[in-house]
Amino acid sequence: MRCPGLACLTCLLLLLALPLPAARAADELLAVSEDAPPFAYLDNGRFLGLANELLDRIAQRSGLRLQRSQQPWARAQQTVQQLPNSLLYVTVRTPARESQYRWVGPVDDCDIVVMALATSGLAFEPKAASSRQLRIGAVRGSPSAQLLRDAGLPERAIYITPGSETSTKMLYAGHLDMIAGLVLPYANQAGRLGLDGAQLNVIHQLQKGHGCYYAFNPAVDARLFERFAKAFEALRAEGELKALRGRYLRAMR
Repeated sequence: MRCPGLACLTCLLLLLALPLPAARAADELLAVSEDAPPFAYLDNGRFLGLANELLDRIAQRSGLRLQRSQQPWARAQQTVQQLPNSLLYVTVRTPARESQYRWVGPVDDCDIVVMALATSGLAFEPKAASSRQLRIGAVRGSPSAQLLRDAGLPERAIYITPGSETSTKMLYAGHLDMIAGLVLPYANQAGRLGLDGAQLNVIHQLQKGHGCYYAFNPAVDARLFERFAKAFEALRAEGELKALRGRYLRAMR
């Protein structure tokens, strides 16, 4: 951009005032997640969950260094869009997102569904007039809201929330009729809040899962990406991913 005269100095000063991302080593990646148990969550400063345990094993096998950050989903997406050597996890792979990232996975098969409490007795049929009167929660930045729109739901039926914890609280408090998203994170979130996760009933499938992945900025250094992908594939081939996923599934029952 050209800055004639004194305006040039002003432009330069403004650029210098902008916060710059912290420098990272040549073999380091920034991995950004939201609070999405049992896949990824923080506990006393420790990054835990299925996807984080798998990241630990990938880092050990590949020799890559991983800096991690937990952020609200919409902000996490922005962070990864701005930093080339970064990845977003876990991310539902959809046709609309296909060209936005480079993918490694899946960590798990993830169906996007609509859930209601078993005690509500509610049913969901996108084309029914009764469904248009519902209040259905969807996390900001997730594909659930757009899938609800694609199914024919009006905006007044879609309640955007900042995260799965808020959606879960609102559902159990009766402020939402239903929630849309992935089953395991919501059931786990209910348990963390002291609520009965068994009350969550899947009443409609919005989209058969394309899988939950590690989603890399497309400008990621090719050598780092290949080292990460190779380590993941080795863990999958050796059965470590299957065993890890099975342990988490058993713990949810």
